[in-house]
Amino acid sequence: MLATLPTATTEQTVFSVTNLVILIVVAAVFYPLQKKLRETVSRRRRQRWEEEERDAQRGQGEQQREQGDGPPAPDDLA
Repeated sequence: MLATLPTATTEQTVFSVTNLVILIVVAAVFYPLQKKLRETVSRRRRQRWEEEERDAQRGQGEQQREQGDGPPAPDDLA
C-alpha cells in the first residue's frame, strides 16, 4: 500500500533548496541568540572572578593585619 504512494516511487534527493532555506533560517535565528548568551555568561563569569579575587585579597589583608605583619588595607587608608 505504501509503495503506491507517488512520493515512495520518486527518487529522493539528499540536497534540496527547501532544506537549505530551512537551515539558513534556523542559523539566522539561533546564532545571534547563542552569541548573546555566550557574551552574557562570559561577562558574569568575569565579574564573579573579579569579586572572588577582591574577596581573597581582602581576606589576605585581614590575616596580615591580625598578625601585624602587613601594611594597612587600601580601605583603611581613607
